Amino acid sequence: MATDWQNPPDADVILRASGGKELHAHKLVLSLASPVFKDMFSVPQLPDESSQTPVIDVGDPPGTLEIFLQIIYPVPYPLIDDVETLASLLHLADKYDVKAVLDVHKHYLTPVCINPPPIHAYAIFCACGREKEAEAAARRVSFASLASLSSPLLHLMTIDHYQRLVKFMVARDQKMREIAGKHQTDIANSRSFSCGSDVHRLYSGTIVATIQAAFEADPCVGVVEALGLVSGAASTFPLCSLKCKYGVCGLQKYAEGLLKELVEMVESLQWTS
Repeated sequence: MATDWQNPPDADVILRASGGKELHAHKLVLSLASPVFKDMFSVPQLPDESSQTPVIDVGDPPGTLEIFLQIIYPVPYPLIDDVETLASLLHLADKYDVKAVLDVHKHYLTPVCINPPPIHAYAIFCACGREKEAEAAARRVSFASLASLSSPLLHLMTIDHYQRLVKFMVARDQKMREIAGKHQTDIANSRSFSCGSDVHRLYSGTIVATIQAAFEADPCVGVVEALGLVSGAASTFPLCSLKCKYGVCGLQKYAEGLLKELVEMVESLQWTS
């Protein structure tokens, strides 16, 4: 908050945040921005013993409350550079029914949150009503990341938002296992006509399992990462033919094709609205 605006001398109300920090403000500004504050001021407030100014214990985090006030006052826009602060701010916007704060962040959200984890992006986009961006983020969310949802971020989702996400992830996981299982079956039932090495079939099966694990951790794992997984695995039988499906060159194409099939599945899987 700008230092020349903070705690104005003509303030007629004090908002006491958690930890006891006091922020001075104007009833008129708060009432125009928030119907919740307007209702508060319809009830007589007790003045502070030292200043005779009414005090309201709001119990909000002081840093977030300060940013919140800066947004509803005609002062320079605050810098919000982390997801947790934005989540806390949106919580206050919901608490005080200040739709303008949400409207502002519909335009400023993308530059504010640079490359947040997909699960965080999904929660924030849901809170801002950005359905298309929320859907895009949901396609990148892994099951493991659900455990990283903190209370502020979880609060941004409605029950419907959460259920839609889980339903989509379950459907995606099922499709992924079907694709991986089909490849495993093809490997088990096939032999290389070039060299007939069973070692290659075992190796190829390991590649399927490795890419499946990588995909579960990150549904948008790239082809470059997949080829890195292939090159990092044990060497194939050195005497196999270059035409062998499970030789070094063949396995790279095989891994790339498998991953492409998985990524295309994610992109085409229907999002439940």
